[in-house]
Amino acid sequence: MAEATRGRPRATWPWWLLAGAALLAGVWLRASQLRTQMLFDDEWHAIRMLIRSDMAGIATHFGFADYCIPLTLYYRWLYEHAMLDEWAMHLPLLLAGCTLLVVAPWLLRASLAPATRATWVALLAVSPPLIYFSRTARPYALLALCGVVALVAFRNAYERRGSPRAWAVVYVAATFVAGWAHLLSLVFTLWPFAWHGLGALRGCIGRSTRAEASRRLASLVAFGVVTAIPLALALVPPLLGDWASMAAKAGTNAVSVDSVFRTFLMQFGLADAWASVPVAALFAFGAWRLWQRERELVALVLSGCVVGALVVCAARPAWIQHAPVLVRYAAPVLPFLLLFLAEGIAGVVERLRVPAVAAIAACALVAVLAWRGPLPHWYYVPNQFMGHALFQFDYAAQANPYVTELELGPVPAFYRELARRPAGSVTLIEAPGLMESNFMPDPWLQQIHRQNVKHALVAPVCGTGEGWDEYPYTATGDRFTRVARLADLLDGATWGADYLVLRLKPWTLPPGERFPWPVAWPDMPACVAKVEARLGAPVFTDDAIVVFALPHAAREVGGEAKADD
Repeated sequence: MAEATRGRPRATWPWWLLAGAALLAGVWLRASQLRTQMLFDDEWHAIRMLIRSDMAGIATHFGFADYCIPLTLYYRWLYEHAMLDEWAMHLPLLLAGCTLLVVAPWLLRASLAPATRATWVALLAVSPPLIYFSRTARPYALLALCGVVALVAFRNAYERRGSPRAWAVVYVAATFVAGWAHLLSLVFTLWPFAWHGLGALRGCIGRSTRAEASRRLASLVAFGVVTAIPLALALVPPLLGDWASMAAKAGTNAVSVDSVFRTFLMQFGLADAWASVPVAALFAFGAWRLWQRERELVALVLSGCVVGALVVCAARPAWIQHAPVLVRYAAPVLPFLLLFLAEGIAGVVERLRVPAVAAIAACALVAVLAWRGPLPHWYYVPNQFMGHALFQFDYAAQANPYVTELELGPVPAFYRELARRPAGSVTLIEAPGLMESNFMPDPWLQQIHRQNVKHALVAPVCGTGEGWDEYPYTATGDRFTRVARLADLLDGATWGADYLVLRLKPWTLPPGERFPWPVAWPDMPACVAKVEARLGAPVFTDDAIVVFALPHAAREVGGEAKADD
């Protein structure tokens, strides 16, 4: 099909059009509202580490709350130059996620027909996990990109396609970056050595193939040594210096049949379990079709997916019983799963004969897949919490405890009144609060009031902040735009906000004693009194919140609204 299509250039234009449109859509889905996103959950691991440690300490430890070493080194450099903010933290992952849309189909351009390449770009563009990876300050977008590059580069180097030495260098670089960013990525990127090594050992048994198999085995050993050297230089120091942290996170949780099934659904962006049947059929059909042309590639990838997943599950890392965790750990091979689905879709629509009609049909199938998934529920404006577990724990509402166990409680009339104003026209600063999904009602409240949100560190005005704030109020070098300091607000700053909202009671999900607040709640009556002494009487009070108007906010908010947009 690929050769036939190349002979008829005019027949490829619908597929180029589909690929171009998908690329633009994919970039928009990854960048939309990214500047206004709040940092929370695991994104704070790196921030806590870089504040209490220097470059050497970051490079030689994994941390119990694991952080990505190379990203944290970059963040520390930004911190030292007073340039650390939300946008700078997200930018490398956004670039990696967008690069994947171009690099993946380019790497396999000789093996895939235009229909498959274009459909693959479309599936990559609207993939909810890949979109999420590109929008969070965690290494998974980098792993997805490096995983594709590494496996294809190894195939090209081993099979002597193009320039074997150049492909070998690309493989070593991609494997090194992925392994340094996330140790478990190595179970996928190093798999080609085991796969081809077993093949070479089998060849050594037969007399007729012994010489060639021995040569290939020696080549693999040399290649492996070259790959291991930079990995050892980067990973041995933290392994030796922080083995206890790694050991503490292994052997703690286990997958179940249900969590494996939920993982499959999330990898393909499915919210409906019944949709898994046609998707699985198309996946199998695509793998079979590609097997006819690229048997070694399909065998390598599928075996790597299975063995890598089994190794990850056997390690029983913390929280692996939750589907999104396994989805993240399998990021290096996720694009290949979508490739097999793309090949299946292309195989079906190509039967329509007319390329333009086939491209429209492929586009429609991908659009239906995206529309029936979680994406339509993410992109209301404003939504500053797309990475929250409400959106990322599970795409099916009935399987997501952040939906099924929600007890938001009475909603203050203040938020209901804000909903009458134009969306995004008001900015709130909420305090106190922890930036963890289980302790923040903001995603649900923002769905009600539809206004911009920031948070404020309450120490030292209200308490010492010991064990409370995600980073200390005394920290320097950050330029966060979504996290203010209460002390600055009392000194006349507004941080571009209209109102300061003080929360009188803690909030948790699951509610109450089932998920207790982890630190002592501040003395809020005393806190309110301190704020009132500086900002004047509150403009709204009930049992849940006390709201203060910030001085001269209207002028500043108008400028920030443009910047946020």
